[in-house]
Amino acid sequence: MERFIVRFVKPICLAVITFFSVYFLTGSSFIGLIVSSIPLLLGWLGIMETFAYGMAATVFIGAVIWTVAPADMKVLVGHQATAFAEVLRKEADKGLNRKEADGSVKEADKGVVTR
Repeated sequence: MERFIVRFVKPICLAVITFFSVYFLTGSSFIGLIVSSIPLLLGWLGIMETFAYGMAATVFIGAVIWTVAPADMKVLVGHQATAFAEVLRKEADKGLNRKEADGSVKEADKGVVTR
């Protein structure tokens, strides 16, 4: 009986730790729920438990490191993340622009698509 309780409670504890760590890092409870469901489900299913525990530990350690990081470092990382997101958005917009997308497709690739 104890074995079943441990198999049920341990994934819940890991999911709670992961949820609060991700919530602290992102400020989004939705993202926290999605990410914390990974160790919860993998733990309950009994597959890839090492991955689930490692992921929960990595997120927790990341949250602890982010807590003790200096304020200047947090501002620098925030600016870099914003710049990176802007570059990704521009690249995605380029991919959605049909004129630019059609110019990059080679004739050999067009033949593959039409088959």
